[in-house]
Amino acid sequence: MCVSGYRERAAYAWTKDSVRLICTPSGFARSALFYVQEVGHFRTLPGYFTEREGLDSYLIVYTVAGKGRLLYQGRAHTIKPGQAFWIDCRDYQHYATDPHDLWEILWVHVNGGSIRQYYGLFASLGDPVVSLPRDSTVPALIRQLVHLHRRKNARTELISSKCLVELITELLLVAQEAKHPASAMPDYLERVVTELEQRFMEKITLDDLAAKCSVSKYHLAREFKKYTGFSPGEYLLNIRITKAKEWLRYTDMTVAEIAERVGIPHVSHFINLFRARAELTPLAYRKKWRRPH
Repeated sequence: MCVSGYRERAAYAWTKDSVRLICTPSGFARSALFYVQEVGHFRTLPGYFTEREGLDSYLIVYTVAGKGRLLYQGRAHTIKPGQAFWIDCRDYQHYATDPHDLWEILWVHVNGGSIRQYYGLFASLGDPVVSLPRDSTVPALIRQLVHLHRRKNARTELISSKCLVELITELLLVAQEAKHPASAMPDYLERVVTELEQRFMEKITLDDLAAKCSVSKYHLAREFKKYTGFSPGEYLLNIRITKAKEWLRYTDMTVAEIAERVGIPHVSHFINLFRARAELTPLAYRKKWRRPH
């Protein structure tokens, strides 16, 4: 992560019909929405490049035609048609056109909302470059952002935020699919899920689950998270907390009774776990959600 101030060098080499729109978001957009900082469509000329760091922005670039080259976080990438990259511009980056196959790109600088958390999830999946399917909506969404910001009106920022959510969600889904291809959950993992859902009141260990499946506990933990997004322990705890919420809302059981029923017999431990996930104590949750008789 760059800790120094903003710096940039660039060769602004693009055709006359290229588009670059600089945007100034409203206070509401800055505080509540995803918003566009700049957006454009470049047909580059020889020598086009940008080198920068320390910019509070997230950049998404889609390659329409030609080739580009990206240096980011110490790794070099060749960007081809149908590919996109998403980077944090606070980190050092250098991207440029291929001199022999000039780059045509759609791009947007985005910020606001929970963009840092979205980007953190994307970055955790590995490569900043993703190959998009033929029917990807990414290029159409960036084109729509260009269109929206050519002539702004009262709806522009809301529609732009909607487009940006769709755009970054698509990039995330493609990145997740590349790392964990979607396929049917193996039968033994289906059995583990059923076991957790039916026996959540009991003490269940990873060793017990692995023995029933005839696999190592390390393999089970890895594969379970691959298909569900949770470790077996996190999945079980989520079942327990969800069931506790139901009983807090629709029964008169005490907190201690509920803790016992969901398999967490130490009340103080149950209260701490519940508060960490519901942001309320069990009694405060009951008071907030309990329907009057």
